[in-house]
Amino acid sequence: MGLSARDIAFVIAVSGVTTLNVFLLGSVTVALPTIGRDLHFQEADLHWPVNVNSLSYGCLLLFCGRLGDIFGGRLMFLVGSVWFAIWSLATAFAPTSTIFIVDMALLGIGSAANTPAAIGLCSSYFPPGTNRNKAFSALGVGQPVGFIMGLIASGLLTESRATWRSLFYIQAALAVFFVCLAFAVFPKGRSNRRYDKGLDWGEHTMHLAAGVTELNSSDSTTAPKGWLAPQVSSLLSVSILLLVAFAYFERRRESRNMSVLMPLSIWRQPGAKLGPLVGVVFFGWFSFDTLNYFFTLYYQQVQLLNPLETSLRFIPMTIAGAIPNIAAGYFVSRVPAQKLMLIGLLVSMAAPLFYALINPDVSFWHMAFFMMITIVGVDIVYPLGNQQVVTSFDEDSQSLAGSIFSVTTRLATALGLAVTSGIAASVSKAYNEKHPHLDAESPEVLMVGFRAAGWTCFASTLMSIMIVIFGLRGLGVVGKRSSASDHVAQSDELQLRELRQAEHDNSKAR
Repeated sequence: MGLSARDIAFVIAVSGVTTLNVFLLGSVTVALPTIGRDLHFQEADLHWPVNVNSLSYGCLLLFCGRLGDIFGGRLMFLVGSVWFAIWSLATAFAPTSTIFIVDMALLGIGSAANTPAAIGLCSSYFPPGTNRNKAFSALGVGQPVGFIMGLIASGLLTESRATWRSLFYIQAALAVFFVCLAFAVFPKGRSNRRYDKGLDWGEHTMHLAAGVTELNSSDSTTAPKGWLAPQVSSLLSVSILLLVAFAYFERRRESRNMSVLMPLSIWRQPGAKLGPLVGVVFFGWFSFDTLNYFFTLYYQQVQLLNPLETSLRFIPMTIAGAIPNIAAGYFVSRVPAQKLMLIGLLVSMAAPLFYALINPDVSFWHMAFFMMITIVGVDIVYPLGNQQVVTSFDEDSQSLAGSIFSVTTRLATALGLAVTSGIAASVSKAYNEKHPHLDAESPEVLMVGFRAAGWTCFASTLMSIMIVIFGLRGLGVVGKRSSASDHVAQSDELQLRELRQAEHDNSKAR
C-alpha cells in the first residue's frame, strides 16, 4: 500500500524539522566570517558557534530520546520544535558575540529534543516495509539537502540588505509551519508502548562526561601547548573517569531490571552490530562535516570568493546529495547494507583526496567540482544505519534509538572541527615560521594547513571503510520485512490506520 496524503504530510513534518536543524549549521558555516565581523569575534573563536551547538545537541540527545519514550514522541517533537523556533528568532536579534554563542547553544537543545523523536515517530508510525523505507530515506535526504540549502541561502542573503539575521527569521517561520503541520497530522493516541521504568539519573554522568570531553577538545585548539596543556589533560582524565563510571552504573542498573539511559546489552546483541555501525557513522561524519567547513574556508580565504560565489559552488553537492538517499530507499530491501555502505564510502573517500591535492589556480570544474559531488557518498549510511538501529531496540525505546546516530554525528562534528582546526593551525604556523616574509593569513600559508586537514579527513574516511569491511561482515538486507512478521506488521498497520481515522472522525464531530 502506498503513502496516503496524511502519510506524506507526516513525512514532510518530521523531515522538515530535522532538515532545519542542519540548515542552521549550513547557513552559519558560510555566514560565520560576516557574523564574526559584525559581532566582533576573535579569529580563534569563530568555530565556537558551531561547536557549542553540537555540544548542547550531543550532550542532551540521549536524555531527550528517553524522555520521548516516557512522555511520547509527539510531545517531545512539538516542544523541541517550538523551542527551536523561539531561539531562532532570538538569535536573529543577537547584539554581541557572547549572546550569539549562547543562543546557538540553546538552539541545540531544541534539535536534541525533536530529532530522536522524529526518528522514533517514523519507526512507530510506519510498520516495516516499503513505506518505512521511504520515510527513512526522506529523513536521510533532509540531512545533506538541509545543510547545502543553508549554505546557499546564506550566500544569497548574508551580503544583501537582508543580512545574515534574515536566515534566522526564515528558520523561525519554517519551524512554526512544521509545528502546525505536525500538530494537525501526528496521531494523538499511543501508537507504541511507553517506557515505564522512569528516568535513569545516571545520564547526568554521561552528559557531564560528554560536555567535559567536548570542552576539552575545543580548548585544545587554542591552548598554548594544545593537548599537552595542563587544563586539557586534566579535563581529559576526568572525562574518561566519568565515562567509566557511567558504564558501570548503567550495567548495574540494567542487571537489576531498573531504568537505564543506554541499555549496554544492545551492544552485545547478536546480529545488531551496533558498535561497528556507530564507528562507521562517527568516522564518516568526522570527515563529511569537517570537510564542508574547510570547503567554505578554502573558497573564501584562499580563493577570496564572497559568500554568494561560495554558495553557488555548493549547488552540485545539493543535487548529488539526494542520490545516495534515493538509492538507499530503492535498494535497501534488495542489496545487503554492507555493500551499499561500502560503495558510498568509497565514493566519498575521493573528496578529501581532491581537497588535499587541489590546485587553487585551476578552474572549479577541474578538481573542486568532483570534490563537491563525491563527498555525499557517505549519506547512504544514514538511512541504512538508522533502520538497523531502531530494529535493535524494544518498542518502548524507539526515540532513544533515534538518538544513537544523531549524537554520534554531532560528537563527530565537534571533535572533527576541533582536531582538524588544531592540525591546520599548527601546520600553517610551522610553515609561516619557515617563511616569515609571508603574512600569517595569506592564502599560501592557510592552504598548507587546509591540506593537512584534508589528509586527516581522508584517514578518517579510510577508517570508516575498514570498519565496514571487517566490522559489518554478514550484515544483510535491513529494509526487508521478514515473512514471519508480515501478518503482525499488516495487523499493526491496520490498527494504526483505524486509530488515525477515529481521530479524524472525532475532530469532525467536534
